[in-house]
Amino acid sequence: MPYCPPRQARDRPVSSRATGLSLAALLGAVIALGLAATGLHGSVSTALPLCLGALGQLAWYRLGPVASRVLLWPALALLGVALASYLLPEHWLPHAHWDRLADQLRAGSLLVDWRPPLLPTLCLTALLLSLAVRTRASLGAPMLLGIAGLLLLAQLAETLHPPGLLPLAGTWLDLAILLGLLLGQVTDAGEAWKQQTARLSRAWWPGLALALLSLLFWHHQKTLVERELVDRVGQQHVQLAQDLSREIDDHLAAMRRFANVWRLTPVAPGATAWATQAAPYQRDYRYFLNIAYIDPTSRIQLVHPPTALNLQVIGSRLFDAQPAGREAVTRALREGMEGRTDIIELLQGGPGIIHYLPIFLAAESRPTGAAAMVVSLPALAETLFASTDPGEAQLSLTRGGERLAHRPAAARLGPWQQEAELDLSGIPVRLLATPTLPRLLGDLPRQPVVSLAVGLLLAQLLYLVLFSQQQMASQHQAVRRTNHELRREITERHRLQQEVEWLAGHDELTGLPNRRTFMAALGDHDPHRPISVLLCDIDHFKRINDRLGHLEGDRCLVEIGRLGREVIEAAGGLFARLGGEEFVVSLPGRDEREAMQIAEALRAAVAASGLAHADGRPLTVSIGVATGAPGPLRVDDLLNAADEALYRAKAAGRNRVVAAR
Repeated sequence: MPYCPPRQARDRPVSSRATGLSLAALLGAVIALGLAATGLHGSVSTALPLCLGALGQLAWYRLGPVASRVLLWPALALLGVALASYLLPEHWLPHAHWDRLADQLRAGSLLVDWRPPLLPTLCLTALLLSLAVRTRASLGAPMLLGIAGLLLLAQLAETLHPPGLLPLAGTWLDLAILLGLLLGQVTDAGEAWKQQTARLSRAWWPGLALALLSLLFWHHQKTLVERELVDRVGQQHVQLAQDLSREIDDHLAAMRRFANVWRLTPVAPGATAWATQAAPYQRDYRYFLNIAYIDPTSRIQLVHPPTALNLQVIGSRLFDAQPAGREAVTRALREGMEGRTDIIELLQGGPGIIHYLPIFLAAESRPTGAAAMVVSLPALAETLFASTDPGEAQLSLTRGGERLAHRPAAARLGPWQQEAELDLSGIPVRLLATPTLPRLLGDLPRQPVVSLAVGLLLAQLLYLVLFSQQQMASQHQAVRRTNHELRREITERHRLQQEVEWLAGHDELTGLPNRRTFMAALGDHDPHRPISVLLCDIDHFKRINDRLGHLEGDRCLVEIGRLGREVIEAAGGLFARLGGEEFVVSLPGRDEREAMQIAEALRAAVAASGLAHADGRPLTVSIGVATGAPGPLRVDDLLNAADEALYRAKAAGRNRVVAAR
C-alpha cells in the first residue's frame, strides 16, 4: 500500500497509480537530464525544470504539499524567468541583454541555450500550478490540467512541422515526461472530481474552447510574424545587392571617364600624367587593385598605385601572362571597344574582373593603347559588406558553387539563408546572406507569445468565473435549505450548551456537584461564620468493583450520592463528589459539634441503606470532619485537616466519624 500523508496535509488518500506515473515521469526526467548534461540528447534548460517538477509532484504524493513546495517553487521560479524572456517587450529588456547574461554564465552561449522551449514551459507551469492549488476544482486545477493537455497536443503538432526560428516543442522524451505528470494528476484528482462532474463540465468546456482558440490564434500569428520577419530581412539583403550593383555601375562610369580624359591630349600618357589621373579614381574606388596602361602589344607599361606587387607586373605581356583575358585585351586594343574578362584569378591573387578600355589620343581614330582597371571582388564585396554589422549577418558572394567573397558573422547563425541575384558588369552572381540568430530573435515581435499567455489566462479566469457562479447558485440553494435547520440547530445548541455548563459543574454519574462547584462554594463562604467540611470515603470500595463488577460499583455510588444529598441538603449543606469513591460535604455556619452530628447521621444512613459487599457485609463509609473558625478561610488547610481525620477514621477500623485535631 502506498504511504498516505496525514489528513492535515491531504484531503484524500493517494492513488497508487498516480504515484507510479509520477515516479515513471521522474525517472524519465533524470534520464533526460543525464543525456542533456552529456550532450547526447535534449537540453539541460528543459530537463532541469522537468526533473524538479517531477520530483516535486512525487514528493506531493508521498510527503504532502508542504514538503513538495521546496521543489515546486524553485521550478516555478525558473519557468517564470523563462516566460519573462518570452513576454517582455524588446524596448523594455532587449534580447541582447539576455544574451549577454547567458554569455556571462557560459562563454559563447545565448539565451536560447538556457531557456526551455515555449510550449513545454507553459505546459509544465500549468501542471505545477495545479499542484500549487492542491488540485482543487474550485481553484482551477481542472482547467490547468486541460490547458496542459492542449499544450501537449500543440507540441505533438509542432514536432510534425519543419522547425522555425525558435524551438517550440521539447523532445519525444520530454513529451512522455509531461504526459506522465499529467496522467498522474488526472488519476489522483479524477475520483474527487467525479462528485461534481456536471458543475465541472459547465465551467470546463467553455474555458477549454477559449484556450484552444488562443492556441490556434497564436500559431497563425506566429506564422505571420515569422514570415514578415523573413521578408523584412530579405528586403534588407536585396537592398544590399542593389547597392552593390549600383556601386558597380558607378565604377564603370568612372572608368569610362578616365579613358575619355586622354582624348584631350596629343601624346601617349607618361608615368607622371598617368599617376596624376589615376590617383583620384584609385582613392575613391579602393577595390581597384591597379589602373594600368597597356600598349598595343599587350605589354603593361604604366601602373598605379606603384606598390611592390603592382610593379612586378610592369613589362608583362598580357597575351602570355593572362590568357584568360586575351579576348578582352584584343577587343580593346584592336577593335577599339570596351572589353572585360570573366571572373578570373588575378595576377595579384584572388578572384576579380579586369576591364579594358581603349585609349584614343586627340585626332586619333585608332586606339594607342588601353586602360586596364583591375577590380578585386573580395575588396569590392568588403566595401559593401562594411555597411552591415558583422553581428547581424554572414555574407557571401558566389558564382555557381564558387565563393568569390565572404564575410563571416560575429554571432551564431540563424536557420534561414536568403539569396539575392545581382549583375556584376554583365556577370550574374549571387549574394548569400545568413542572418544571425541574436539579430532575428531581437527583431522577432513578442505579440504572438503575449497573445497566447493572455488567452490562456483568460481561459483560466473564465473557468473560475463559471465555476464560482455555479458554486454560488448551489450555495444559495443550500442556504435556503439550511435556514430551517439552522433555527432548529440553534435551539439544540442552546440546550446542549446548558447541558455542557451543567456537566462542567456536576458529576455525570451521580448528578452531584463536582470538585469545581464545591471549591466555588467554599470561595463564596461568609468569613464571619464558622464552616465545617466532611471528607467521606467508601470503605473497601475496590472489593465491590473487583467482585461484583463496575456496574454494581456505579450503582452504589449513585445510591450513596442520593442518600448524601438527602441528609446534607436537609442540614443546609452541599454534598459533592470529589472523585472515585470519595465525597465531600460543605456545612456553612456549622461548628464542630453540629458537623459531627450530621456526619454521624450520614454514616448511619449509608450503613442502613441495604448496600452490601459480596460477602453480605453492609457497605459503610468513613468520615473525617474539620471545622474552620470565623475569619479568613484557608481552604487547603481545612481540606488537609479533614483528610487527616479521614485517614485516622480508616486506621481506627473504618465505618466511623473522626474530628480533626
